[in-house]
Amino acid sequence: MEHGTNNKIEQDNTYMVIYSDGVTVIDYINASNLNEAKIIAKENAKIKNYGTAYYKVARCYNGGVRGSSNSLNFY
Repeated sequence: MEHGTNNKIEQDNTYMVIYSDGVTVIDYINASNLNEAKIIAKENAKIKNYGTAYYKVARCYNGGVRGSSNSLNFY
């Protein structure tokens, strides 16, 4: 095993973009991490015209490795 090498594992997580009312889902994004999801959401806001400048990005848990229930985690 070599030390000092960066073996970054890319993930494929699903994130929801939620409207400012906190209920309505505007968009779904597949990204490796939260920072990447926020960047994609910012670009999609221009392209897809979200209709608001205020939205939240939340990760969707579907009972996979990290979660056993369908819960929202806002960041």
